[in-house]
Amino acid sequence: MLRTALQSATGRGYSAQDVEHIAEQAWSGVVSTGGATLIGQGVADTTPREYATLVAVDDIAAAFAAACQIEIFTSRHGLPDTPHAARERAREGWAVFRELADQAGHLEHGTGADLSAAWPRLKAIQERTVDEQKIRKIAAMAGRMYVTLKGQKAKKARHVPERVVGVETGSDIGSLLPSEYALLGAPGAREDLLARITRRQALQLKREGKQKKGRGPLVLALDESGSMEDDRDIWAKSVMTALTRIAWEEKRPVRVVHFSTATRVHRLDPKDHRALIEAQSLFLDGGTDIGTALDVAADEVEDMAKHGIPGADVVLISDGGDASGRIAATLDRLDRNKVRLWSIAIGPEFRGLLKDRAAQYIHVAGDGAAEDVAAVGGAVGA
Repeated sequence: MLRTALQSATGRGYSAQDVEHIAEQAWSGVVSTGGATLIGQGVADTTPREYATLVAVDDIAAAFAAACQIEIFTSRHGLPDTPHAARERAREGWAVFRELADQAGHLEHGTGADLSAAWPRLKAIQERTVDEQKIRKIAAMAGRMYVTLKGQKAKKARHVPERVVGVETGSDIGSLLPSEYALLGAPGAREDLLARITRRQALQLKREGKQKKGRGPLVLALDESGSMEDDRDIWAKSVMTALTRIAWEEKRPVRVVHFSTATRVHRLDPKDHRALIEAQSLFLDGGTDIGTALDVAADEVEDMAKHGIPGADVVLISDGGDASGRIAATLDRLDRNKVRLWSIAIGPEFRGLLKDRAAQYIHVAGDGAAEDVAAVGGAVGA
């Protein structure tokens, strides 16, 4: 976004040298006190308190803020010539940044990414390299699905005793240390605490129960044939996102096998939000070859087993059944590796092996709704 702002400023008649000076002053105002320059001081003087910590510690957010300021300061002929005029224009820049921060916050909530991962996603949306409406739908639905799955797991663990085993960083307000709670009433400290909670860096109690949290890895095979486009793909990607968030919390690696007549694999190691963003954005189109998809999923299972990560749950989501003998051989491979297959038909029901040999078969009518994720919760112990 910063590069785009610089190019736009040059296109409005400002010389390259002028744009460079404006950019330096805007950046200085965003990340420091602004120095003695008119623009820098105006930007620094008007920095919203709730974003002061964010732009100071997150270079990506700071770049977005500086780009907003460059756009505003060069959007009209002539630069401000008084401190008051500079502050007025800087407030407009911060207002634009506030809108972007709100959008990034929605993405963060839905996907589980920290803000440093949400900002690049927002950049891709603005540059139209991904479908903005689709990405927002995935974030919103995945957020609701995640809450549902967490609620299921909490009910199962309700009677399991927990004990405090230490201190960690996170965003669980109910587990904050007393010293953190005290900051809520301290002058000037509340905003800093809220910013750290947003970034999952607040100090909180680390609790541990007796239940076994982790199992094997999770492999999701997502049908991305032409008939899955739009609402069905949004549902499948939302399920992928919600299940991945739960698996990551249990330190379970995740592999996503995108398939149509071709395949592509995303390896989502815990907290690799950038890879998750790529997996959410991909859509292959074309026909449906479930046999190849399950072969690739079995390959991933065996590869992880070779690297000391045995066992797995394979979740297949598709709107087309395939009961060929080739699938029978692949299902035998999964059985030998003690892998459970979650076979999820969205729209048309499966027939044959995908239904009969699955550890659990689930049918989701229509294009799927957020509540339908409850049936899939067993794949992550919910």
